[in-house]
Amino acid sequence: MFVYNDLKDFERQGRCIRVGLVGAGFMGRGIVEVLESTPGMKVVAIADLDIDRAASCFRAVGLKDFKELRGRGGAPGADLGRERVVTSDAKLIPEMEGLDFIIEATGIPEVGAQVAYLSIMSGKHVGMLNVETDVTIGWYLSRLARRAGVVYTVCTGDEPAAIKELCDFALTLGFKIVACGKGKNNPLDVGATPETLARKAKEMGLNPRILTEFVDGTKTMVEMACVANSVGLDIDRRNMHGPRVEVEKLAGVFRTRGRGGILEREGVVDYAVGGVAPGVFAVVSHERRIVGDTLRYLKIGEGPEFLLYRPYHLTNIEVPISVAHACLYGKPSLATFSAPRTEVITLAKRDLREGEEIDEIGGFTAYGGIESFDAAKRENLLPLGLCKGARLKEDVAKGLAIRLDQVEVKESFLLHLRKVQDDLQGDF
Repeated sequence: MFVYNDLKDFERQGRCIRVGLVGAGFMGRGIVEVLESTPGMKVVAIADLDIDRAASCFRAVGLKDFKELRGRGGAPGADLGRERVVTSDAKLIPEMEGLDFIIEATGIPEVGAQVAYLSIMSGKHVGMLNVETDVTIGWYLSRLARRAGVVYTVCTGDEPAAIKELCDFALTLGFKIVACGKGKNNPLDVGATPETLARKAKEMGLNPRILTEFVDGTKTMVEMACVANSVGLDIDRRNMHGPRVEVEKLAGVFRTRGRGGILEREGVVDYAVGGVAPGVFAVVSHERRIVGDTLRYLKIGEGPEFLLYRPYHLTNIEVPISVAHACLYGKPSLATFSAPRTEVITLAKRDLREGEEIDEIGGFTAYGGIESFDAAKRENLLPLGLCKGARLKEDVAKGLAIRLDQVEVKESFLLHLRKVQDDLQGDF
């Protein structure tokens, strides 16, 4: 509530939160721009495989005085109080002295795991736009950060944190969460590929892989798993319902079947297609009569289910809020503090053959679904974050969930951390 005033006080004291950024794509570029407009903080180091793209982030906001680090020499001791730097090596950012907060914005689970882990072990707060990493090992990273005395958080701006804000508001006031979720702004097409979306991606100025992750539903599954795990909610069924429904009818649709809705139970995450996007929602109820009467008087609805709705989320523009929460108050905006309730699983996008290798998220071979963690464990399903490079040991038909015993998972740092997390929950 008082973040702006506190940041202005911080700035008046001559202090500044120094931020490092990994990933200079669309989201990263926006972060640099908005942080230059935020009191008491600035981006001083940027990493991207394309060092020229990292440099363009600084040039876009009128900054020309920065240093390019094309090797590892001298990076940890860079004077980030006086100079800004760009590099092609993501691992350099956590090593740099003088950084307070590191933002991971690549969307690549393996890179996210490395950057988050190294940042925490270097005593730096870390904020993830990389929700794909969070749904794979976020619980472990959160535990690791608390032990290290730093903050691990999923950043504000995307739907998960916006939904979490609605849920926190409701739960604080004694409401029960019936259902919460996001609007999906394009029709679900689980067969979408970077090839089928190439023209549209070019028109939108997006990486075709990123657009594919949105259209084939993977991003929605990832984001809702993140919410479920952080808030302590479940799913009503595998891959959720995703009805086409307009905002004014959300509270009537996301209620139990006995009340004329689509849900078998309350306390779930889901999504809606239609006019809800780009907003987020929470359908809530309250057991107290006067509360219900007051909400009806305020024309919030007839009840007993009421809609809380935010008609927007501002993606990278809201990231400074998470930076401030971590650096000023030592608090995450969104993190998983208990064992995950859901798992993002891997589904075959087409018929897959023995010997084939699964490509990256948003690719040609697989897409993400959401399942309860217990069911995913019982059925031995492959977590989506571990799918890249996994080689099929047998054929898998289109649309089926891929099991761990059907693939040889590629060794990676992410896999190592996932095994550590699994050990915390017992044998996977």
